[in-house]
Amino acid sequence: MATIETRELGDGSKRYRVKVRVRGELPRSRTFKRLTDAKAWAASVEADIGRGAYVPTTSDRRRTLADLIDKFRLEEPERGAKNPEHLAWWRAQYGHVTLDKLRPELISAAKRRLAQRHIGDKPDAPKLSGATVNRYLATLSRVTKWAWKELRWLPSNPVLDVSKNPESKGIVRFLSDAERKVLLDACRKDPDPNIYCAVVLALATGARYSNLRFLQWDDVDMARWTLRFTTTKNGQPRYVPVVGIAQGALQAQWEADPTQTGWVFKSSKADVPADFEKAWRRIRDAIGLEGVRFHDLRHTTASYLTMNGATLAEVAEALGHKTLAMAQRYSHQTGEHVRSTLQSMADKFLTEPGT
Repeated sequence: MATIETRELGDGSKRYRVKVRVRGELPRSRTFKRLTDAKAWAASVEADIGRGAYVPTTSDRRRTLADLIDKFRLEEPERGAKNPEHLAWWRAQYGHVTLDKLRPELISAAKRRLAQRHIGDKPDAPKLSGATVNRYLATLSRVTKWAWKELRWLPSNPVLDVSKNPESKGIVRFLSDAERKVLLDACRKDPDPNIYCAVVLALATGARYSNLRFLQWDDVDMARWTLRFTTTKNGQPRYVPVVGIAQGALQAQWEADPTQTGWVFKSSKADVPADFEKAWRRIRDAIGLEGVRFHDLRHTTASYLTMNGATLAEVAEALGHKTLAMAQRYSHQTGEHVRSTLQSMADKFLTEPGT
């Protein structure tokens, strides 16, 4: 039911404050200059609420993107810790926007703005790639999907209505045998207490950065040598075996931890796990692997699997992909391995007549 209150201002003009109350719903209110607008809005809101459509309350209209991002970081710390620089940009540039104004057209304008941004914000640096802009959109989408699905702060996820930039397949970077040996040696000698075990586990399991960073001792079974990743990209917990030198690295990490509880990779702050990026970049650049990302260790694992004869289905299972499509990009082989494969085929099927 709608009620309309008339207020007379000092200049003789009037304002019409509408309040719509529906049983089981919070009241909605709005103020208009014209009575006809007030009546039309009241009728529209009553109809929308009646059919279950989203109608923002007064408090909804006051919430900003900054409020949402802060709440997301606080209540979803694992997801909020991913791509923190992206969230910081959205908060700094669009945190003032109220959620009822967070529409696809605004996000599309932000996408165009990002496309003109330089890496590191240095004028002489290259601009952000289309793929990087897409990652910024994906980060915002995680937040707005949460607001829509779980908080009911949004009527839908507005990022879904914004077109993404085309992305090239790019080159899958993986480490050669020599690069791997130099990397592991440098990590072993580095003063960072976490980087060696983290890199070894990444290579031995193909785990994502976030899976390892947020790994807890409760998720480690050293009797069976398995890791449990509770928060995964496809939403399903995953159990991964620990093999080879990774067992010794993990055992040493356990013995060096005086608490042997909580995060496997601890930082100086009790409420957050260690961040490997600083140590990773320092070591990577020192040994001449500039541009190689921590994520490329996952590519390396998949590449080694394919070169060792694993099928795409086996690679997909090892890396936790639901389909073979993602594993397909790891099915490349080094030139020498291709040579070996072709040579084996030729020896069997392409012999000279009579031999």
